[in-house]
Amino acid sequence: MRRFPSGLRRVLLPLVLVLATTLVGAQVAVAAEPVDYVALGDSYAAGVGATPDGTSGACARSDASYPARYAAATGAASFTTAACSGATTAGVLRDQLAAVTKDTDLVTVTVGGNDTGFAPVLARCTTAADDAGCDQAVRAGERVARYVLPSALAVVLGAIHVRAPHARVVVLGYPRLFGEGAGCPLNRVRSARIDAGADVLDDRIADSARRFGATFVDVRPAFVGHGLCGADPWIVAPGGPGAFHPTAAGYARGYVPALRAAVGAA
Repeated sequence: MRRFPSGLRRVLLPLVLVLATTLVGAQVAVAAEPVDYVALGDSYAAGVGATPDGTSGACARSDASYPARYAAATGAASFTTAACSGATTAGVLRDQLAAVTKDTDLVTVTVGGNDTGFAPVLARCTTAADDAGCDQAVRAGERVARYVLPSALAVVLGAIHVRAPHARVVVLGYPRLFGEGAGCPLNRVRSARIDAGADVLDDRIADSARRFGATFVDVRPAFVGHGLCGADPWIVAPGGPGAFHPTAAGYARGYVPALRAAVGAA
C-alpha cells in the first residue's frame, strides 16, 4: 500500500478534518430545513380526544393533535391537515388526497382503524352481555385488518406517491387502549382482547407501510403505562367526548416524540 510522506500527511490531515466537518454541518442543515407538511387520516390524526378547535365541524380537528404539534415544534414551512374524524382509507382517497401536491415534502397518515370497525367493536365490547360477544366483534375486525386493509392502504400510499413522488411518507399506528394496571374501565378479558386486536391492526399497517416505501411509527411503546388501565392514562375514558382517543398529553408525550425520532433518524 502506498504511503504519503509524513510531511504531506501533516498538511492533508487538517484539510480532511475541515472538509468532513463541513459536510456533516451541511447534512445537518439540510435535515433541519423546514418542510411543506401535509397530515392525512382519521380521528387519531385529527385530534378528537384533545379538545377540537370548533372550526372543523364533524372532522373535529385540534391544535393539540400530533400533526399540529409536530408542525409547530419543527417550524414547518407550511402545514395542512386534512385529517377528519371517521375517515377510512376510502375517505382519505376521496376527500383528503388533494391536499398533497408535488411540492409536499412530508406526509403523515394514521388510518385503518375505521376500516376495521373501531367504533362498532368498542361499542359491542362495552355493552355485550358476555365476553364472547366482545371477542366475536374483535375477531371480525382482525379479519378485515389481515385480509382487506393491506391492499386498501397500499392504494392510499401509492396515490400519495403519485401526487408527491419526492415526499417522505410516515404512517403512524395506534396505541393499545388499555394496557396493564388496576383501573380498567372494562374487565380484564375484554381489555386484553381489544389490545390484542390493536396489535393485529398495527402489525398489518406496519407491514403495508414498509412494503410500499413508507416509514412506520409504532407508538405502542410510548403509551406503555399510559393506557386506560394505568395510573396516568393518555387515553380519554369511555363515556365522554373523544372517548378511546389520545388526550393532549398522549399526543405531546407519546405521538410527537415518536414521530420526531422517526423522521430525524432518516
